[in-house]
Amino acid sequence: MRRSDLDERRNGGQVLVIFALALTAIVAMTGLVLDGGSTFVQRRDMQNVADSAAMAAAYAYGMGGGVPGAQAAAVSTAASNGYTDGTGGVSLTVQTNAAGGAGRTFQVTINAPHQNNFAGLLGMSTWQVATTATTKAGWPNAVTGAMPIIFNQEAFDANGAGVGHEATYTEPPVGSQDVPQTSTTFNWTMYCDQCNADSNVVDDLIINGGLSTETTLNDKISPLNAGSHTTLYSDLALYGIGGEFPVPIVDDNGLMVGWAMFHVTGSSGGSTKSISGYFVSPINANNFLIVDTAPAGGQFGNYSVKLIN
Repeated sequence: MRRSDLDERRNGGQVLVIFALALTAIVAMTGLVLDGGSTFVQRRDMQNVADSAAMAAAYAYGMGGGVPGAQAAAVSTAASNGYTDGTGGVSLTVQTNAAGGAGRTFQVTINAPHQNNFAGLLGMSTWQVATTATTKAGWPNAVTGAMPIIFNQEAFDANGAGVGHEATYTEPPVGSQDVPQTSTTFNWTMYCDQCNADSNVVDDLIINGGLSTETTLNDKISPLNAGSHTTLYSDLALYGIGGEFPVPIVDDNGLMVGWAMFHVTGSSGGSTKSISGYFVSPINANNFLIVDTAPAGGQFGNYSVKLIN
């Protein structure tokens, strides 16, 4: 046999090996692209289902179902959307935090296999896909950006909320009573306990658009003593008119019962010192915060459910 024939056979064998390796690589890349894209679609669908299941759990809890009712609602919602726990390799878990405070969290995790096509030729018949969703549910009890102005609950009850419910408010009369007691009085606050009355601190809060930190129903408010506080009115007129800010609603003892948004329309520091405006939201509105370490909004506010993860 001629040497050239041997070389041709040897080269032909090398080509077959190279082709086989290249074919394997092509199949692997095709599997990665097609099966990877299909896995992404499945994961997106699973995330939507996990979101819906977590929301269902939170609403079921708020409707009096307790933790067992919340778990059942999550499992039922997932099953109705194609992910039944214990079927076809699907597993679903529902976790909740300990009771206490204003809110509870519900975390739903779904695990399910993705049935591969091309990647199965390489020994990867399935890929495991997992998604998680978390909701927080409860009664709002905290805000950020609280303005240093307090109103008695009577002010909210008597004057209502909305553009057509503007009212004028004056400070409590001179004397020992610094907590507003009527529907037409307000007072300034420093948001601290046993503080010396200091209008400069209140003025800084006005200028900076309220407290930058989270404030809950646990926090003390310490109203200012009766006095002139002229600068507070002029700065509220300068920095507050037209703005909407969360403000504390208190009882006759000065204890916070909730929060409401207040729209400032006027501020006068003349001989008759007053501010004017109207409440925008109900007490403890749904868009306020839920802080687990503080008491709930009690008899005020609506049950709120928020998807947080």
